[in-house]
Amino acid sequence: MACTKSTGGKFLLIAAIAGVVAVLVALWKASKPVPDPWSSESPQPDTIEPVSSREASVDEIRDLARDEEAN
Repeated sequence: MACTKSTGGKFLLIAAIAGVVAVLVALWKASKPVPDPWSSESPQPDTIEPVSSREASVDEIRDLARDEEAN
Protein backbone atom coordinates (compact mmCIF):
# COMPACT_ATOMS: atom_id res chain seq x y z
CA MET A 1 0.00 0.00 0.00
CA ALA A 2 1.12 3.49 -0.80
CA CYS A 3 1.67 5.84 2.08
CA THR A 4 -0.93 8.68 1.74
CA LYS A 5 -1.53 11.66 3.97
CA SER A 6 -4.60 11.47 6.11
CA THR A 7 -7.41 14.03 5.78
CA GLY A 8 -6.53 15.34 9.24
CA GLY A 9 -2.98 16.06 8.12
CA LYS A 10 -4.22 17.89 5.01
CA PHE A 11 -6.57 19.95 7.13
CA LEU A 12 -3.78 20.94 9.52
CA LEU A 13 -1.53 21.91 6.61
CA ILE A 14 -4.23 24.12 5.05
CA ALA A 15 -5.05 25.67 8.44
CA ALA A 16 -1.36 26.42 9.07
CA ILE A 17 -0.98 28.06 5.65
CA ALA A 18 -4.13 30.15 6.23
CA GLY A 19 -2.80 31.20 9.63
CA VAL A 20 0.52 32.30 8.17
CA VAL A 21 -1.28 34.30 5.47
CA ALA A 22 -3.50 35.96 8.11
CA VAL A 23 -0.46 36.93 10.19
CA LEU A 24 1.33 38.34 7.14
CA VAL A 25 -1.70 40.43 6.16
CA ALA A 26 -2.02 41.73 9.73
CA LEU A 27 1.67 42.69 9.79
CA TRP A 28 1.40 44.37 6.39
CA LYS A 29 -1.61 46.45 7.51
CA ALA A 30 0.07 47.38 10.78
CA SER A 31 3.19 48.58 8.99
CA LYS A 32 1.31 51.07 6.78
CA PRO A 33 1.68 54.68 7.97
CA VAL A 34 -1.38 56.30 9.52
CA PRO A 35 -1.91 60.02 8.82
CA ASP A 36 -1.97 62.15 11.94
CA PRO A 37 -5.19 64.24 12.00
CA TRP A 38 -3.57 66.82 14.30
CA SER A 39 -0.46 67.36 12.18
CA SER A 40 -1.99 70.00 9.92
CA GLU A 41 -4.22 72.91 10.75
CA SER A 42 -7.86 72.62 9.88
CA PRO A 43 -9.18 74.99 7.25
CA GLN A 44 -10.59 78.22 8.63
CA PRO A 45 -14.39 78.37 8.53
CA ASP A 46 -15.96 80.83 6.15
CA THR A 47 -16.77 84.15 7.69
CA ILE A 48 -20.44 84.66 8.34
CA GLU A 49 -21.85 87.78 6.78
CA PRO A 50 -24.37 89.71 8.84
CA VAL A 51 -27.95 89.44 7.68
CA SER A 52 -29.00 92.49 5.75
CA SER A 53 -32.72 91.94 6.21
CA ARG A 54 -34.65 93.10 9.24
CA GLU A 55 -37.23 91.36 11.37
CA ALA A 56 -40.87 91.72 10.44
CA SER A 57 -43.15 93.79 12.58
CA VAL A 58 -46.32 92.43 14.15
CA ASP A 59 -48.46 94.40 11.71
CA GLU A 60 -46.63 92.90 8.71
CA ILE A 61 -47.15 89.39 10.03
CA ARG A 62 -50.87 90.08 10.60
CA ASP A 63 -51.16 91.32 7.03
CA LEU A 64 -49.44 88.21 5.70
CA ALA A 65 -51.72 85.98 7.78
CA ARG A 66 -54.81 87.78 6.44
CA ASP A 67 -53.52 87.40 2.87
CA GLU A 68 -53.02 83.64 3.36
CA GLU A 69 -56.51 83.26 4.88
CA ALA A 70 -58.01 85.06 1.92
CA ASN A 71 -56.39 82.66 -0.56
